[in-house]
Amino acid sequence: MRNLSTLSKSRFISGSQCHLRLWYDFHARDLASDPGTSLQAILDTGYQVGELACKRYPGGHFVAQTHLQIAEALAETRQVLEQGNAPALFEAAFEYQGLLTRVDIIERLPSGGWRLIEVKSTTSLKDVFVLDVAFQLSVLRGTGLDVREAAVMTLDRPYVFDGKQLDLNKLFKLHDVLEQCEDLLDSVSGDAREMQALFSAGKPPNVQTGDHCFTPYDCPYYEHCSRDDVYPDHGIDELPSLRSARRAQLNKAGIEEIRDIPDDFPLTNLQKIVHQTVLNQDSVVHREISVMLAEIKSPVRYLDFETFAPPIPRFVGTSPYDAVPFLFSVHTEHERDEIMHVDYLHEHDDDPRPHIVAQLIEAVGDEGSICTYSDYERTVLNSLAKAVPERAEEIAAISFRLFDLHRVVKNSIYHPEFRGSFSIKSVLPVLVPGMGYDDLEVADGQSASVHYMQALKTSDSRDREKTFRHLRAYCERDTLAMVRLLEALKKF
Repeated sequence: MRNLSTLSKSRFISGSQCHLRLWYDFHARDLASDPGTSLQAILDTGYQVGELACKRYPGGHFVAQTHLQIAEALAETRQVLEQGNAPALFEAAFEYQGLLTRVDIIERLPSGGWRLIEVKSTTSLKDVFVLDVAFQLSVLRGTGLDVREAAVMTLDRPYVFDGKQLDLNKLFKLHDVLEQCEDLLDSVSGDAREMQALFSAGKPPNVQTGDHCFTPYDCPYYEHCSRDDVYPDHGIDELPSLRSARRAQLNKAGIEEIRDIPDDFPLTNLQKIVHQTVLNQDSVVHREISVMLAEIKSPVRYLDFETFAPPIPRFVGTSPYDAVPFLFSVHTEHERDEIMHVDYLHEHDDDPRPHIVAQLIEAVGDEGSICTYSDYERTVLNSLAKAVPERAEEIAAISFRLFDLHRVVKNSIYHPEFRGSFSIKSVLPVLVPGMGYDDLEVADGQSASVHYMQALKTSDSRDREKTFRHLRAYCERDTLAMVRLLEALKKF
């Protein structure tokens, strides 16, 4: 039976973010919120990327013991190292003075010694990754392992898949962090000892909620810790694009509520409008809406895409995390107020882009404006033009017809119940009372992407069809929301 006060790498990172989070990890895991599908998808992505990274080191030894079999993992690691013939080890286990880590990859260097490699499924190096490696370096060197290099391995965003075979040497990028990690070794050691002492504390440390609850990761205990927090009715976070210097001035003056901001405090034009509407508790139309809407030409269409972004590129010409559309919805409004709806969801595991393009060109015709909410649809169309170059001119013609309703709302109207956000989910219930997304099984783009990828993998046809129905319903709601939103804007 292992000592439960052992400080693992994950616990160390938790403690570096917040000592209360670490205390809960040790004493009260049941207080954590359900991680949800999106977080689980992130974890699954990490495993997938980690497995692929190991293939760069043929002949490497995988220490397959689970996190419940640490003693066995430590013994297996020692045995493989003593044999001295493995070019690399994956998930090797090391423990030193109560500090424990499982290392993604240790690579035997040709000149002697080892390279420590932490694999991350992102495309950029972050400070928390360096801290992560520094902890591992401290443990490995403590055990006597001759670690001469340390690196973080990420996906390389510029890599373009040729559609044939992944080039693992180009897909991944190594970031040398040895010098940074060595500079952190003393502080890591001190912090680790402090965290170990925290395990025996009978009471949780007194830590208030704040920005640290979300940096570098969302804390699973935030909901519990903030259960008694009292928030201002209209906090200063509702001021759009509030710069950190201005926020610091307000914080220093003890101002948390928009109503309490002095009239002479420097604000942008939009921030002044938000300030005024909160004081008056009524909407403000600050630009002629009808003039902006006059640009819209009939027949009016409304377009929304849903996309997924595979970390490991699957289709020719794509890079890690490129957004690939798999579903669109189009509502069409004719002059006699007749509204028609069509959509297309790609139900197979091949490249959806040629099918999306063919169906979209038919769905939107060649006349009239195409309303969107944000510029994202234009971005997707631009990527489709590159993916299906033989239809690039037709796609460009569609892009030329786009009309952004988000721009109209942000530049013309504000209501206190927007709460500082111009997203369609914030604006819609205010301008179109009774309409929202709460009745849907899938209600945001991130979960739509996760559910789509899960549906493609499942062997349960009924479950897949059910998911596809939910995805279609969500995308349809997005375009119907724009129909109703435009109707509401015309009344101002």
